[in-house]
Amino acid sequence: MIRNYYTEAFKGGITPSIVPGQLIDGTVKIIESTTATSVINTQPSVTLVLTLNAAIKRGMYITAPTINPAIDINTNLFVEQVVHGANTTVTLNKTVTMQAGQVLTFFSIAQSSWKEYSLYIGTSPVQQNDFGAVTSATANAAAAGQREVTIKVSNPYIGLTTNNFITGSGPNVYDDGVLVGKVTQVDDSTTFDLVSNLAAPIVDGSILTFAFDALPSITVLTVDNKTVTFTNPAQGFVLPVSVVQVISFTGGLANLIALN
Repeated sequence: MIRNYYTEAFKGGITPSIVPGQLIDGTVKIIESTTATSVINTQPSVTLVLTLNAAIKRGMYITAPTINPAIDINTNLFVEQVVHGANTTVTLNKTVTMQAGQVLTFFSIAQSSWKEYSLYIGTSPVQQNDFGAVTSATANAAAAGQREVTIKVSNPYIGLTTNNFITGSGPNVYDDGVLVGKVTQVDDSTTFDLVSNLAAPIVDGSILTFAFDALPSITVLTVDNKTVTFTNPAQGFVLPVSVVQVISFTGGLANLIALN
């Protein structure tokens, strides 16, 4: 049984799948969708005049990712009233401004029936120091053409397959400022292997700087229909939100469990 950082015990868990438009429990998020083009709304207003579209209904959410600023799900814009005549006139829950000709998407969701989960991070890469960005180590000599690199002092922050070592410093500079290699395997506390062979030798005593090419992160949809991204979540961490969908995850995160 898995517990979070508080006292709640969970009955069980499932492995969430990443399926666009599908919630963790397998239900489809959007139950109906349609689009319409704006005609009049050049001033801040709750009234939006659109080309006629009788499929637009009260309660539908609105998104328009190509508008600047974009209207996305976190804008929380929806239809409060709608009248169909020569045009479709919509009363919104908040004021918006847009030029004529903007295409908007309207959609309905069965939010009241969504099943919510607590999401457990089973595997997360070793956390980098400071603000999770970079770490460094003093290297032993390495010949051009080899993949194995050793460092003089153990550094626990070199442990992610997407770690890049990118530069050297001090008297022994190794390709300063140039991406040199990517760690593919950590053999022990001072030895690691690269994805490809070294193009040039590493001089003994070179200071190598390591950085993520992408910090571990996960983006989820919450039960209140918001998208939230967590960066560098710790292994064994339970996200502090009620999750209904896993949208994406990167940077070495694995073994996610949706707990109920």
